[in-house]
Order: sequence, then structure tokens, then C-alpha cells
Amino acid sequence: MTVPPNGFCLDHLSLVNLDALTVIEAAASAGFTAVSLFVTPIPISPTPDLLADKAARRAVISALRDTGLRAGIIEPFMLDAEPDWDLLESSAELTAELGGTVNILGLDPDHARLRESLARMVEICRQAAVPAIIEPYPLSSIRSPSQALEIAHSLGAEVGLCIDTLHVIRSGGSWDDVACLPADRIRHVQLNDGPIEPPHDRVNEAVFDRLLPGEGEFGLGALLPLLPHHATIAVEAPSRALAKGDPHERAARLMEAIKALYAPE
Repeated sequence: MTVPPNGFCLDHLSLVNLDALTVIEAAASAGFTAVSLFVTPIPISPTPDLLADKAARRAVISALRDTGLRAGIIEPFMLDAEPDWDLLESSAELTAELGGTVNILGLDPDHARLRESLARMVEICRQAAVPAIIEPYPLSSIRSPSQALEIAHSLGAEVGLCIDTLHVIRSGGSWDDVACLPADRIRHVQLNDGPIEPPHDRVNEAVFDRLLPGEGEFGLGALLPLLPHHATIAVEAPSRALAKGDPHERAARLMEAIKALYAPE
């Protein structure tokens, strides 16, 4: 397979125990051309609040400029039963400032209310002039690519999809489900691997214990030809086995894995 024209993106979850500035530096050192970031505090990441901490925000913006890295997806944008709309609006504006894309997870079990929240979030993105995508996740309220596509259709042509290989397989799907998606809706792809048989703790797997691309049983080689050239191709493979190494070495290992996946046989 040909390496994507825009290179590869390192998604923050791959180095989740590191702050945004360290992730940027490690991604640049490994040869990534883009980096996805957490920008507000979450329990699993030490990233400072880039909305409140102006110095930290300036440092991240400066690091992106100095390294030449593009911003990929920006997180978290989690729509639960009671979204913090002020926070989400400010985060969308920050995403626009960074040049990234808002990545939305639907967590509200009330589907009618979630639809209303999704429409409001997409309108916030329109006002901020920032792209919005929806990520299906089988442990969320938007479980499959087909469900995410139906919602995206209802929200507007500009709303895209984030496709995560773990989530496709764990939803009981296959690459045929990706092949059925309109190419123009696929905006961001997160590559990772794992066993076909899911572990007992699927949350732990998703957040902390995935395999690097090409090291599992997902058969990623059959997926690659289905991915549109315009999509950002990212590696999102958090691993406890690699979590204690030097950040630059960890990023380099991730780059090695994704490049090997694309290497001609």
C-alpha cells in the first residue's frame, strides 16, 4: 500500500499518560505529520486545561507551529445526559484555533435527547467554523459505523465519521461495514489491532491495552485499500506494555508499526 499523501497522525490516546506538549514533541521526533490531542483534563491523562491555562495553550500552539505538525482530532467532546455546553463551546473554539477537528462521542442513553445534543453540537461547530466528526463506539450510544452514518446524514453533509478499527471489530462488524460507507464521510481513521476474541474487560482494552497495528488478528491489510486518500490515517494504540518507556522511543515504535503495515510485501 502507498503511504497516505498526508503522512500519519499520532493520536493522544496512544500516549495517554503524557501531556499534550510531550506528545507533540514525541510525535515530531518520530516523523508523524499530525497529532491528535486532549485539551481539557480527563482522569486518564495529565494534560493541563488548555482552556484555562493560557500559558499551556500558548506553549502547545507554539509547539505545533515549530514542529510543523497539523492538529488531528481534538478531544474530549462527550455528549452525556447533561453536557456542559459552555465548556463544549469553548473547546470547539479552541479546536478551531488549533486547526483541528471536533471528535464527538455520544454517551447519552436517551436517544431522542442525544439527537438534540448532536444537532446543537454540530451547530456550535458551524459557528466556530471547525469540522465535526462522530466516532461510533460499541460501548456508547452510537455503536456502529452504520448508525453513525445515519446520524451524520441527518445532521448535514459536512459531518464526517471517525473509524476506529477496534470499535468496528468489537461491534461485531467487519471491513465490509467500512466499504459500505460513503468515502467522503470517512475523515479520520484510527488504526490498532487485537485478538478477534474480545477480553472480559472491554473498557480496559479500549483505553489501555490495544495491540499495535499489524500485531493482532484484525487483518488490517484488507482494510487499507478501502480508506479514502483524503482521510487522516492515525495510530491509536494505547499499550500498558509500552507505557513506561521514553516518550520518543514509544512514538518511534508506533511509527514503525504503522509504516510496516503500509510497506509493500
